[in-house]
Amino acid sequence: MSKKLLLSALTLSLLLASCAAPREAQVTPSAPAVDFPVPDDAAGPDGSGQTIVPRSDYNRDHSEEHNDEITIIPPDPKPGNLPTRARLGEATVLKGNRLSAQALPANAQTDSVNLRVLVISSGAGDFGLDSATAMLQQGGVPFDVLDASQVSLGQGNLINTDGSGKYQGVVLTSNALVAETSPGVYTSALDSSEWDTLFQYEAAYKVRQLALYGYPGVAPEDYGLRAVAGAETSTTSMTPNAAGKAVFKDLTGAALPVQYAFSYPSTTVDIPGVTTTPLLTDPQGRVLAATSTAADGRERLLVTVAENPYLRHTQLMSYGLVQWLTRGVHLGEHRRFLQVDIDDHFSAGDHLNAQTGQVYPQPFRLSGSDMLSVRDQQTGIGQAFPVARNFRYAMAFNGGGAFPNAPASCNLGISTPDLLTSVSKCVKGSFDWVNHTRDHLRMDVMDLATAKTQLNGNITIANKLGLPVSRKALVTGEHSGLGNMDPNDDGTQNDNGTNPVKQDLGLGRSNPNLLSAAVSAGMRYIASDHSVASQRDDSCAGCGVQHPLNANIFLVPRWPTNVHYHVTTPDEAAASYNSIYAPGGIRPYWDRALSYDEIMDKDSDFTLNHILGGQAFPHYMHQPNLRQYAAGKSLASDWARAALVKYSQYSTLPLNTYKWDQLGDYMKSRTLEEKAKAAGTLRGVWNRKTGAVTLSNLSSGTVPVTLTGANAGSLYGAYKTQVVTLSGSKAVPVTPQ
Repeated sequence: MSKKLLLSALTLSLLLASCAAPREAQVTPSAPAVDFPVPDDAAGPDGSGQTIVPRSDYNRDHSEEHNDEITIIPPDPKPGNLPTRARLGEATVLKGNRLSAQALPANAQTDSVNLRVLVISSGAGDFGLDSATAMLQQGGVPFDVLDASQVSLGQGNLINTDGSGKYQGVVLTSNALVAETSPGVYTSALDSSEWDTLFQYEAAYKVRQLALYGYPGVAPEDYGLRAVAGAETSTTSMTPNAAGKAVFKDLTGAALPVQYAFSYPSTTVDIPGVTTTPLLTDPQGRVLAATSTAADGRERLLVTVAENPYLRHTQLMSYGLVQWLTRGVHLGEHRRFLQVDIDDHFSAGDHLNAQTGQVYPQPFRLSGSDMLSVRDQQTGIGQAFPVARNFRYAMAFNGGGAFPNAPASCNLGISTPDLLTSVSKCVKGSFDWVNHTRDHLRMDVMDLATAKTQLNGNITIANKLGLPVSRKALVTGEHSGLGNMDPNDDGTQNDNGTNPVKQDLGLGRSNPNLLSAAVSAGMRYIASDHSVASQRDDSCAGCGVQHPLNANIFLVPRWPTNVHYHVTTPDEAAASYNSIYAPGGIRPYWDRALSYDEIMDKDSDFTLNHILGGQAFPHYMHQPNLRQYAAGKSLASDWARAALVKYSQYSTLPLNTYKWDQLGDYMKSRTLEEKAKAAGTLRGVWNRKTGAVTLSNLSSGTVPVTLTGANAGSLYGAYKTQVVTLSGSKAVPVTPQ
């Protein structure tokens, strides 16, 4: 089925509902038609396969449709199991079989702890476990989970045989680890002996304890907080005070929204030996999070609001909670990104008619003025949002649509065969440039010679254009060649307008000719589609994927957006979105059609989730989304600004934008490190007496290791991170906070 017929069927409701006549095809000319002399070497040798011709002939020669699919993204990023009614109560702690904690072992090394965190869960149905593990994974912090309903807690769970501590921090998914054993009766999964053992370890080894959610009562211990009767709610906000800003160092001080999460607003009370310091308060000044010091010197942090990894308050607090728990010294790092790829530069693509739901007969291609505006919009984003000072688009380009001999110029009145090429040459240093193949052919079934021509030919064109290309990176058309394909594809329709029904056949069905061509061209990183299960790693949320068929190829997943590939204006974007999610759409979700501003608001929630999660994966859009639909405005920049407005409201932590080669290096390094941690071959031991962490690689060869809290390294936010390429062991000085 052709893309045009597919879109017409999917948006039939819009067509029937519309009484307006279809608009004429909206094509912005790149330059006036001019009588331009054609050089003798215009075709062939430059690698483009194109003859430089007057502008009036352009669309005849460059009008092949792209068949990028519209990925269906559920419009509400919140899951169904929200902690809206996650009620707690005063805990009942069963009496243990010991009167007091065991004595520490004779060889106890209380100044030495592994850089690892223990998460203690109350068992099945524990609503806090996902939040605890997600926030640790985001920071690359190694952890173990102990199910207290199934495993007894003893010294062997906490202390190594050499007397050092197994853990640098303890996370309780709820402060009493309770389950509602009968209506209104909350029984702790740990008995009194087990609590004594845990508290003894925390005191002796100076290990902080984070209660991710809790009822502010007296059992199993008193934090100096009491719930305000009748104030329980699932909708409120929490504002950091001065002490809170010292813990949550990246927060701006704006109130964090709390929705769909039960909470217990509290007041402080004087308890002998306990010092309580509020951190976050509700609009009435009641406490929702506080640190407290116990009589034995233990440091604790209690949050009285339920958590969920998809909820905004959890996402915003996670970074600060982990840093507090680990004293700012831990393996891994939490780093945030805003990477935006624009596919199909130099090409012409489908253009949606908002009134009919069909695509215009004439495809859309950016104009020279559009390109100048993109540069200025990008600069404006960096100026308006200090957290995104280094933001830049990555242009995934198809050189077959370029005119390499066009002169470089930002003068829109210049005589040129193609103004887009001329302006792109002029502003080339403002963007990252990524190989998107020469002609955007489908590469699922392609011979080696053609694959090499598509990859190497595009580099040849890039060299003639003088583009600063990320040469190790590749984005194939439609993410093709990686096994998400028509299982009956015989390779005869790689370059036409068909739109096959794709199936995820797995990376084992990748085209080996594509992989070989990429490796021979010096490429090591290929973009994959995060919406395709086989092209991401669900066991490691922030990891890329080592290709199973070729050890030289590493996949970097990319996120789709709800700014669809064929829209250029707010009206078109809304028409496409509502043809899917509004009543009458193919996947109706909302009870009405949403406006453009509402769509930007909804989709920027996804973007914010991704940013706060610390994954470095790019989002991808397409060249029609860069059209300057109004002075200084495009859909892509509207989308980026919508996310940045929300992010900047709450956090000051800078957002990284890497060039693709740098991004690939970072993703591969982080993946190797996370896999080594998961395999248990990478460890860190913190000796507080010497003030150093001993990093050890227990495998053969080398592995990259990132240490947050090191004395040396690069400053990110309030903490330094140092990356060490490790073989054997190495001591690294650290400074706790």
